[in-house]
Amino acid sequence: MKRRKVGALLLAAAMAVSVLSGCGGDKASNAGGGDSSSSSGEAGGSAGEGEVVELTFFTADGTQDDPWTDPVAEALTAATGVKLKTSYPVGGNDESEQIALMIAEQNFPDIIYAKGSGGSLIEAGAMMDMTDLIEEYGPNIKKLYGEEFDKLKQSVDDPAIYQLSAYAVGGEKFKHCGTAQVQWDVLKANGYKLPDTLEEFEKMIKDYLEANPTTEDGLDRIALHCPHPTGTG
Repeated sequence: MKRRKVGALLLAAAMAVSVLSGCGGDKASNAGGGDSSSSSGEAGGSAGEGEVVELTFFTADGTQDDPWTDPVAEALTAATGVKLKTSYPVGGNDESEQIALMIAEQNFPDIIYAKGSGGSLIEAGAMMDMTDLIEEYGPNIKKLYGEEFDKLKQSVDDPAIYQLSAYAVGGEKFKHCGTAQVQWDVLKANGYKLPDTLEEFEKMIKDYLEANPTTEDGLDRIALHCPHPTGTG
């Protein structure tokens, strides 16, 4: 089997067609440069007028193959001439075993969302540096990330861009110091209505505690549980 370099994208970033259309063809091989270029044209190369290029896409999220026929998919294909053939971890299992098999066989899809196994692909040299492709074909990608663009680089020692992430795009961070939790029984007693204010939250718990002061085994019921800051409490 031929070794293939992989461009790793989140599904949201897969809509950046300038990258998608460059992952498999000869143009991508030349644009990537050096060891980061694709060595296979199996993805179909550049599409001619009215033709559709089908790229393979493995995503760690999901359990079954979905046909590329929903309205969003069809709109993307109409606008770009690109469609995806999607596959998922076999049997809904953890993706790490299947990705390890890809690495062992040197047989990769055109695009991959590897979830927690991205580092394994990078270490194996299977990931494609998309920096030159983005510079040439992806002005909208740079526009999307704006000041966050440099954070796509792997590290100071390895400035390559292997993955596109949507998590930090347009996000606003708020300072917080943990979370508060409420039991399902409390929600059930209130018709599963979520509290909109701290006052409602407090009243729900107090009302439930007043009506149910002890547990089924006679122990005093704890009104509020504050989780440990690490999430283990």
